[in-house]
Amino acid sequence: MPPAKDYDALLASMVRRRANGEPLAYVIGNQPFGSLSVKCRPPTLIPRPETEHWTMKLLEILHASRWHSKTHVLDICTGTGCIPLLLAKASPNGHLNAVGVDISALAINLARENVNDVLRDGHNSVSIVKGDLFSTSFADDIYRQLSQPRAPFDVITCNPPYIPQHEYDRLSPSVRDYEDPVALLGDHAGQPSDGLSFYQRLVEILHSTSSPLGKNSILTEGGMLVVEHGDGQSQAVQEIFKTGFGRKLSRMEAWKDQWNKHRAVMAVL
Repeated sequence: MPPAKDYDALLASMVRRRANGEPLAYVIGNQPFGSLSVKCRPPTLIPRPETEHWTMKLLEILHASRWHSKTHVLDICTGTGCIPLLLAKASPNGHLNAVGVDISALAINLARENVNDVLRDGHNSVSIVKGDLFSTSFADDIYRQLSQPRAPFDVITCNPPYIPQHEYDRLSPSVRDYEDPVALLGDHAGQPSDGLSFYQRLVEILHSTSSPLGKNSILTEGGMLVVEHGDGQSQAVQEIFKTGFGRKLSRMEAWKDQWNKHRAVMAVL
C-alpha cells in the first residue's frame, strides 16, 4: 500500500484541478453511464446524462422488438464508446454487435480501453474504428477495418457535434477549455453556422443519388436512425430528415430528455 503522503498529494492535486475548473469526470477519471463506469480522459467528450437517457429508451425499443435475432449497431462520433457499450452490456448475450466510429485517435484509443474494461465477459462485441463522416469513402473505410462481411446495420446512432460557433463561444470554461472542440462544434467548413452540418451529412450518406437506400446502404431497409441534437434544434433536424429522406421515411419521433427538453430524433427508414 502506498504511503499516506502519496494519497495526500494525489488528493491535493485532484482538488486543485477541480478548483481550476477541470471537469470532475476528468479529475476522477470516469463517468457513470447507465450501469457502466466509463473511463474519461481529456479531451474526449464526457458522456452526458441526456445521452444516457435516450440510449436507455433505445434499449427498451430493441428489447421489445429485436431480440429474436442479432442486432447490428453502428455508432457514429462514438467518443468514449459509451453508447454502443451500454447497448452491448445491457443486451442478452449473443444478440448485439456494435461498431463505434470516431475521427479522433485519442477518442479511439480511449474507447478501445473502455471496450476491454466493460466487455470482458459475454458474447456481445463492440469494435472501434477510425472514420471521417465527411469523407467520400466513409462507408468503405469502416468496412475495410472490420473482420466481417459487408452488410448494412440495423440501427445507426449518432451524438454528433451540434453546437453553433456563437453558442460555443459562450460555453463554460470547464467545457470550452477542456473538451475537444471537434466533438462540440457542429459547423463544418463551408456550411451554414447553425450547428446542423452533421445531420445534413447523415442524410447524404444514407440517402444520396450516388448511394440510395438499398443494397449499397449502410442501413438496412426498415432500419432505425437515432441522433442527439441541441436544445431548440428538434424541428430543424426533423425537417432535414423529412426533406432528405422523402418517401423512404416511414416513421419519425421526437424524444425528450429527463428535463422535458427535446433531445433526440428517431427515424425509421
